[in-house]
Amino acid sequence: MKAIRRYFLPLVRLFLGLLLITSVFLIVANAIGRYVFLAPIIWAEEVLGYVLVWTVYLGSVLVTWDGGHLKMDLLSRTLPGISRTIVNSVSILVFIFIGGLIVYQSLFAIADLTHLSQVAEIPMTLMHGIIPASFFFVIVCILVRFRDNLAGSLESEEEQVEALREAAERAAQELGKG
Repeated sequence: MKAIRRYFLPLVRLFLGLLLITSVFLIVANAIGRYVFLAPIIWAEEVLGYVLVWTVYLGSVLVTWDGGHLKMDLLSRTLPGISRTIVNSVSILVFIFIGGLIVYQSLFAIADLTHLSQVAEIPMTLMHGIIPASFFFVIVCILVRFRDNLAGSLESEEEQVEALREAAERAAQELGKG
């Protein structure tokens, strides 16, 4: 778990940040090209659409790790001890089954993609490859969180919020010193 938190998640966050910064530059460059030089970047809209898709799928890995997905847990929160564990276990097993099915099926679907995007000529296997990759990592995150939950070492939502609040306060103090 520490390896995921220390190495993998920062890489995902860095890559997402680079995607977002690059997309902002591309939007600005396209606007300048279109309105100043009357020569838009014709592949920009297509690439920005793919960046959006990649951002959503990679973001889902981070949200899953933090346990931040919307969930209908009214029933499971009201159940006592072992009943709650059973209901949560069943829901996790169902999600892992469906996520595994998505990974399995999308790998076959991607293998059949041999064409390029229309304007930017990006291989579609690269663009759609984020689907099985993100679902694989979401499943890993769910399994690790579930293991930690059973072991009693998973932070509660209140502890996560408090940790974020403390990190924000430390960042504000460091900015005030600099």
